[in-house]
Order: sequence, then structure tokens, then C-alpha cells
Amino acid sequence: MRGRGTRRFLMCIALVAAVWGGVSTWFYVNDLAQPVLKPLNQSYEGYTNVPRKAPGLRMEPFTFTGWDGGEVQAVIAVKDGEESSRQLSVIGDLMHNPVERLHQIDYVLVCVDWDHGIRSALPVAESLTAAGLTCVLWEPRGKDDRRPYCTHGLKECRDVPMLIDAVTARSGKKNPVFAAVGQGYGAGLLLQAAATEPRIRGLVSIDAYASLRQSVERTMPEGILRPVVMWLMDQRIRRTAGMESFDVAPVEQAADMDRNVPVLVVNLAQDNPVSNFKDALTIYRRLSSDQRAVWTLRNDSDPAGATHREMTLGRGRRGLSVSVGLLADEDSAMSSIVHWINERVVDAVEAPRVSDPARPDLTSSNIRL
Repeated sequence: MRGRGTRRFLMCIALVAAVWGGVSTWFYVNDLAQPVLKPLNQSYEGYTNVPRKAPGLRMEPFTFTGWDGGEVQAVIAVKDGEESSRQLSVIGDLMHNPVERLHQIDYVLVCVDWDHGIRSALPVAESLTAAGLTCVLWEPRGKDDRRPYCTHGLKECRDVPMLIDAVTARSGKKNPVFAAVGQGYGAGLLLQAAATEPRIRGLVSIDAYASLRQSVERTMPEGILRPVVMWLMDQRIRRTAGMESFDVAPVEQAADMDRNVPVLVVNLAQDNPVSNFKDALTIYRRLSSDQRAVWTLRNDSDPAGATHREMTLGRGRRGLSVSVGLLADEDSAMSSIVHWINERVVDAVEAPRVSDPARPDLTSSNIRL
């Protein structure tokens, strides 16, 4: 009898441990999934979505109907009043290296974050408007935060054609020229949008991840339970937001880009597990654009004052030689981006479109550095 009682006791202990382990794992998965489902921008907590004013900018607010039938807030921003420090930095550079063709770009779509989309995009807009560009910023989360969960551009990118329609109607022009600059979340969204929206004539993608699933995996500790946790996260995300984490892969949309659209891929976030230099190279390799470029920050392994780093992606006959542009620091990045838009995007606007697609070798997605 004692042996049978001991076995029952041990079975109860094992059952309690299994239940406790399952509950703990589920709470752990929920904690991991929450910032994926709701990537909130803590910097602007408590602020209204649409600011009444911003340094060096005049903003014209409007709303448009988004992909889900709900209203989305947006603003058109132009340089006005006393310049901000960011604007002065760009203006100082342009005094020595002027840009003379940016007037051919009517609007630049700017997107950075899902939460507080307009406020988070203001720093980028400040720099771009300093060069005379007109920026369009919007709330991917919808008016009054009506969209409860983020799909990392998978659904939000469907707003972009409607946003362009709304801006075009307000402009009074038949075919205004649009470019786009995205950073982080916004870079992934605009990569997905530009793959199907031909009115975007040039794109700058800053710190985009190649795949949401890979980015999430990189933030998790390694171990035999990682695949189980990832599967549980997929289930949690799918049930909540109607998507699976691996559904969002901007690198796949990069392969569908029109060859006539210049694309600049920029890596500024160093040692960031969410998006890194390898992500930038992966996206760059998949691009079909005839005018593609990839930039990163100069590091200690580069010669002093170097402007390019020569690399080979892949091995053997499939290896791709690439000249990576080097930036001295983050502060100079926006001035360099303005010059790239002035040269590459305006060139593409002026040139006749080439209809025959020219795809790079996409047979290998592995990049060895």
C-alpha cells in the first residue's frame, strides 16, 4: 500500500509540475507576443496622435479612409518658421553641396512607427523638409488608435494607395511624383507597399528587418524549447491579429519591386537584434531594382575616411560583388539620403520606364560575410 501511495503522490507532483510549467510557458509566450502585437512607442505616451505644431514645420492635417474602412489621420508637412536643429544640420550641408532637382519630387511618404506614427516620423520629416521636400505622415494605427493590433505592415501597407489617392486629390495635380522614406517598422511597411504601388518612384529603407520571425527569434534565448515557444507565439499572434509572425517578410516583397524604382537600403542600428547589417544585405540582394544601393556606418575595421566597403555576398559563381556605402555617423545620414534622392530618384523620374523585368539571382538566400 505504501508503494502505491508513493506512486500516486509522485504522479500528483508530476501533474502539478506539468500544469505549472504549461501555465508559466503560456504567460512567457504572452509576454513575448505582446510587444509584437502592440509595439507601443513609450516616448510619446500620453501625447495626442496629431501634434498642433512641430519645430520648423507647418502641418496641414487631414483624414482618409483606410483599407479597413476606418478613418486614418495624416498630415502634410513643409518647412516653415524658425529652423530646428535637424533642419539647420541639413541646410548647412546643402550650402556646400546643393541639390537642384528635388522640386521634381512632389511628396515624400514618411513612416517610422505603428504607434504615434506622425510624431515618430517628425524627426525624419524635419530633415527632409530642410531640403525643400514636402512630407506626408500618417497614423498606421488608425484614427484614435482604432486598430488594436499591429500586423507589421502586412495589412497596414494597404493604406498607402488610399493615402496617395487622398494626397493626389488635395494636390490638384494629375500625377504628382511620390517617393518614400521608412525607418524600422515603417521601412518594412513601405517595402511591402512599394512592391505593388507603382506611384512610389523611389524608396529609402532604414533599418528594416528581413523577416519578422527571424527578428523575434534573435531576441529569444537559444535552447531546445525555442521552436516550441515560437510555435506557441505563432498560435497566439494568429488568433489575436489574424497573422503568423513569419507571414511578414519584407525581403520577399523586395524581390517584387519594379526594376525602375531606385531603392536605398540603410543600416544605422548597430548590434540591434531586431534589424542589423545582415538584414540590410539580405534585402539588398533580393531587390530587382536597376538602381539599388546599400549603406551602413563606417566602423573600426574600415580604413580612416573610407567611403565604401567592397564585399562579396555568397560564394562561387553565385557570389554577388557589392560596394557598400559608408556613412561617417548617424547625424550625416539624412543629408546623404537627401543627395541620393536628388540624384537617383530624380534620374528615375526623368528616365523612360523599362518594362522588361531584370531579376537578380534569387536562388540562395544565405549570406556569408
